[in-house]
Amino acid sequence: MKNFLIDESQVAAHYNVLNRIGCLGATPEAGFLRAAYSDEETAAMKHFEAAAKALGGLVRWDEIGNLFLEWPGTNSEFVEFGSHLDTVPSGGNFDGAAGIVSGFLAIEKILEINPAQRRGLRLRIWRGEESATFNAVYAGSRGAFGCFDAKTLTNEFRGKSLQDAMRSQGANPELLKNGVPTIGQDEIDQIRSHIELHIEQGNVLEVQKVDIGIVTSIRGPRRYRIVLHGEFDHSGATPMGISYRRDCNLALAYILVEIDKLATGEISQGRDLVQTVGVINSSKDFNDRNPIVYENAVPKVSGYGYFYLDVRSSSTDYLASYSEKVCADINRVATEFGVHAEISLISQSAAMETVDGEIQKLSESNAALLNISSVRLPSGAGHDTAIVGAQKRSNGTTIPVGMVFIPCKAGKSHCPEEFATFEEIAKGASVLAKTGFDLAIG
Repeated sequence: MKNFLIDESQVAAHYNVLNRIGCLGATPEAGFLRAAYSDEETAAMKHFEAAAKALGGLVRWDEIGNLFLEWPGTNSEFVEFGSHLDTVPSGGNFDGAAGIVSGFLAIEKILEINPAQRRGLRLRIWRGEESATFNAVYAGSRGAFGCFDAKTLTNEFRGKSLQDAMRSQGANPELLKNGVPTIGQDEIDQIRSHIELHIEQGNVLEVQKVDIGIVTSIRGPRRYRIVLHGEFDHSGATPMGISYRRDCNLALAYILVEIDKLATGEISQGRDLVQTVGVINSSKDFNDRNPIVYENAVPKVSGYGYFYLDVRSSSTDYLASYSEKVCADINRVATEFGVHAEISLISQSAAMETVDGEIQKLSESNAALLNISSVRLPSGAGHDTAIVGAQKRSNGTTIPVGMVFIPCKAGKSHCPEEFATFEEIAKGASVLAKTGFDLAIG
C-alpha cells in the first residue's frame, strides 16, 4: 500500500503559525480567542489561503466570509474536508483547528500520491462555528446553505453585533437576513462526501488508549435563556416563606435541582441526553442590556435572575419532547415561588442520528490498514458536519458525511487546557488521507 502516513512535523509547521494567532499570552497554554468574524479568525484563514495557493489550489471566499479551497478533478464531483478556526473565549487551539490542519494535510498527501483524481478535493473553512461569542452557532455553514437564524444577527459580543462583526471582515449580513445561500443546488449535487476531523472533547479514546474514533451520530443542541422576574424586598424586614417573598435566587436554585432530577431520571431509562447550565447571571453582553441584575444585593431579596440551559440529544424527536418537559418543570417551580419565568429558545440544531455508514466502514478499515486503532462512538458535541449532512441533493438524498475523532488530553475542551499531540493529529490526518483518496478515485 502506498504511504499515506502523515508526519507530525507537517502538523507542527501549521501550528507554528496558528499558535501566534489569537493567543492570549506568551505561550499557547494561556488560551486563545479567535472570535467569529474577528481579525484573528480571518488571519488564521488567510494562512491556509496562502498555503492552498502554494499547493496550486483555487481559492474562493463566499459573500458571508467562508473560505473554500479547491483542487478540481476530472469530473465535477468533490470529496470535501472541513471544520472551523474560531474559538470560544479562553479556548484551546485544537477544537476546529485540528480539523483544518488535518484536512489540508490529507489533501496535500492525496495530491502527492495521485495528482489527477477522478473527483476534486475541497477544504471548507467555516466561519463562526462556536456559539460562545454571539450565541449564533454554525454561522458560516448555516448561512452558506441559507438556513441561518437571522434574529441572531443583532446578538452582541463585547459591544459589537454579529452583523457589524461580519461587515468588519468584508462579509455581507444582508444575505443572512434574507436567507440567500452562497452554496447553490448544483454545488450541493456535486458533493460526493464531506469528512471532518475533530478532537473528541471527551476522554473515551484516552481512557481506552485508542488512536481514533469513528463517529456514529452527532447530538443536536437546544439552548434556552430563562429570565426570572420576582420582587426586590428588604432581606431583614421581609419574612421568609413564599407567602411573603418572590425570591428569584431561591426559585433559581430549586429549578436547577428539579431539572437535574428530571434529566437524571430520563438518562436512567436509557435516553441519550446531556443537560448543562453554563451561565447564571453572568453574561456581560446581556447584563449591559439588562442592568437590573445589578440591583441584586446582600441585604435584598432577589427580584431578578437568569440562567442559560443547554440540552442535547442524538434524537431530534426526543430532544423536542424532552425540551417541552424541562420547560414545563421550570414554569412549575417558578410558579411555586411566585416568580414568573420568561423562557426564550435562543438557538437549536437538529441531531444527526446516523453518520454515513459507508464512510464509517471505510474510515475504520483504512485505520486498520495503517495500523491505527479505532473505536466507534457518538459525538456529544455539535459540528458543522451535521449542517452539511442535512442538505439534500436534487435526487432527494442527503450529502454523505463522516467524522473522525482524535484524543484530547483528559477530555478537556473549550478551555486553555485543551490539548492534542501532533502525533495524534497526524494519525487522524493519515486516516483522512486514505479515506479521501478512496472516495476520490472510486
